[in-house]
Amino acid sequence: MDIEKGNLEILFLKIPYNKITVDGAAGKRQHNYRTVDKKLYLKHAREVFPCYSEDERYNHYLKLRQDMGKGDSQGVFRVIMELAFRLLDYDGEEITCKFEEMLRWRELSFPLGQDFFTCAFLADHDLKQGRQSQNFSWLPIIRSDDSRLHNILKRGMAENHFHLAGSTKIFELNWVSLMNQIDDRIHDFKKLPEALQAHSMDLVAAEGNKESFYAECQRAALYRVYLFAVLKQDGWLREKAEAILAEAERGPIERLTARIEDVIVLAKHMYGVKADGRYVLDYAFEKGMQNYNARECCLLAGERSFLYECYRASVSYGFDEYQKNLFYVYLSIRTHFRGELIQVNRQVGFANFSNYQDRKETFIEGKKPYEEELIRLAFNETMRRQNIVSLEARICPKQNSAKLYQAITRSSSLAEEENREKIIYVLHFPKLKDPGYCAGAPRNYNVRLAAAKQAKSIAALLEKKTGVNQRIRGIDACSSEINCRPEVFAQTFRYLSDLEFSCSNGTGKNQSFLKKKLHTTYHAGEDFLDLADGLRAIDEAILFCDLKRGSRIGHGLALGINPHPYYKYKNSVMVLPKQVLLDDIVWLLSMADETGCSIDSRLRTELTEKYYNLYEEIFRGNAYRGERASVMDYYQSWKLRGDNPQVYRLGETDFLKRLGQSSVRRFDRYVFHPQISDELRKTELYRNLYFSYHYNENVRKIGEERIQFKVDQRYADVICQLQNKMIQKLVTKGIGIETNPSSNYLIGTIQKYEEHPILRFNSRKLRDAPKNMSLSVSINTDDQGVFDTLLENEYALMALALRKAKDENHQPQYDVEDIYEWIDYVRRMGMEQIFP
Repeated sequence: MDIEKGNLEILFLKIPYNKITVDGAAGKRQHNYRTVDKKLYLKHAREVFPCYSEDERYNHYLKLRQDMGKGDSQGVFRVIMELAFRLLDYDGEEITCKFEEMLRWRELSFPLGQDFFTCAFLADHDLKQGRQSQNFSWLPIIRSDDSRLHNILKRGMAENHFHLAGSTKIFELNWVSLMNQIDDRIHDFKKLPEALQAHSMDLVAAEGNKESFYAECQRAALYRVYLFAVLKQDGWLREKAEAILAEAERGPIERLTARIEDVIVLAKHMYGVKADGRYVLDYAFEKGMQNYNARECCLLAGERSFLYECYRASVSYGFDEYQKNLFYVYLSIRTHFRGELIQVNRQVGFANFSNYQDRKETFIEGKKPYEEELIRLAFNETMRRQNIVSLEARICPKQNSAKLYQAITRSSSLAEEENREKIIYVLHFPKLKDPGYCAGAPRNYNVRLAAAKQAKSIAALLEKKTGVNQRIRGIDACSSEINCRPEVFAQTFRYLSDLEFSCSNGTGKNQSFLKKKLHTTYHAGEDFLDLADGLRAIDEAILFCDLKRGSRIGHGLALGINPHPYYKYKNSVMVLPKQVLLDDIVWLLSMADETGCSIDSRLRTELTEKYYNLYEEIFRGNAYRGERASVMDYYQSWKLRGDNPQVYRLGETDFLKRLGQSSVRRFDRYVFHPQISDELRKTELYRNLYFSYHYNENVRKIGEERIQFKVDQRYADVICQLQNKMIQKLVTKGIGIETNPSSNYLIGTIQKYEEHPILRFNSRKLRDAPKNMSLSVSINTDDQGVFDTLLENEYALMALALRKAKDENHQPQYDVEDIYEWIDYVRRMGMEQIFP
């Protein structure tokens, strides 16, 4: 399967679309749907198959030719269909993946898209059965055929980590929007300053393609409407498209954009159905199709129907050679475009994910019909046939209460009525990078100001006792945690989580109001510069944001990743800002002593010496010229970071006076963390260190300098002990973890699903678990549109990974019955995590 996957990657992702010869001119080197150019193949095979020799890669080429039928008229389409046939099944109503092939299906379909295969599979199936499908509204992501798993999950699932804007069919929405309005898109393409794939726009240009990425998509739009006209046997529409095709061969396609748009508009008027009687979202969703396809899926059904018909025509002589090659080009461009919106480049880290995250609405932003479809699909297609009893949608707070009210009511109205009561909202504050030193301003002052304003808008809305109060259940902080620590949101979280508000219960004369408070969750320990840094972030979120029983940590990977292979993967060398390393060392040494972890004496000496060197370099002489701070002194100062740093600008007399005051303004009552003793704040050394951390320019400047930090087995042993102690701490406090397997697999350093930390968090039902080491965990999707997944499939992937896991004797590591018990156990914990 790895060879076949690599071959498809070469054909559709690596070889640029402009290398596909569509005209079949004599004497010209041929690379097309039925003939793979050997030189081109071997060039890209070096990247796709780096562990193979040149002779072996040549064998892969011969195998591909064999699979294509050596010039057979079906060519690459035959390869796609035969692969899909091995992995998929169809019961006449639903396309499913064979359970034992789920991991292979995930690896194969993720780079190219599921519809790339499912439409080919259905076309092949129907040709063999002599039938014609009309229903294309299957689930956005197909499920496994494991009926036992279905029956377990039918008991109800909770989706407790679901970013609304990132949980729709991102590629499909953007692609259909672009294919139906290709003109006047230059500003949209300017929002994509660089490519995120190895098969980049720059690579294509370097190989002789003079077209921009925008021009590439214009070509796809032209080919799509032309092939659609051929399929419809519409001679008039086809003639108009062919005239533009002829012009496109003689010069830049950009000059033809308006004419391409005119043909698309004609196709819309002639064939497209108005969704809700208002807009034609896709001309390929034709009149009559609404009788066989769910309204909520019309945006997917049109493109699926088009792909299905093209595959049929390509293998049953409906298309001629030219048209088959145009379809091959269309698939190539479509796949290239998809890779700029869906995270297929397999680079680890949150920064890479953020690049994709920032693009998710590029081609639908400002286009209201598609913006509404984003939410409609996210809610309704997610909840269809999945037995989700609670969906926790996460959206960003707004600048005022009116805008927040509008955002919640508008999105809720797009959900089907039967789903609305299952949808709750968590308002997540986005973390942003620190803009750098500014005299008189604390670290991350940009986020602190925005969060304070947004918190007050949330409070103002809740005080109005509107109908949305019962839908708003909690708060969160999301996005990259590097450069934006939990301390930044400490005052905001304490303020909002302590806020009492009224929710209506009943209607009319029976209406009453219940007093409620917001619940808290926090993205922490997902992205970090070192495991110690990730563990410290989790501890800071709990301490500074005052997370209580029933709260959750989002991801928490640093708690569960095995330190020894992690550091081996990183070559045992970390590069961190000096300030971060200083903080991590102090936290590690202090927490180890507090919790009773054993540290090798020589390692302790080395870390302590490293602390003093960093302290002298960053703080001594720059900030506090008095006594040298010990590790414990610095640790006590670190505890003050949950306080609002602005009050530390007061003189000593005014500061001590402020300690005993209760502010009239409600938000200001939370400037000090109530669990931290005022005795620490009264200590001049601790107070001055905290002030310098925020306001001293030299401290900030030197602290930002990078330093190399080498770790070893001893260090990894301490991290492992601290992970266990932190897990025990969360268990005692009743704080759960929201896990997101595919998200963590794609962003983090996890190589296999069975390596996911969820098994370290809670392995009950699978093996004997130590006392007080089993966390409350849930399985969720995170940004299911970006990661191309579905909640049921997250359970299925974990179940299959556990079934395939082997022990040191290469025997099954887990009993099948125990695996299904564990799946049900995690499902129930997810239900228990729902914010009431």
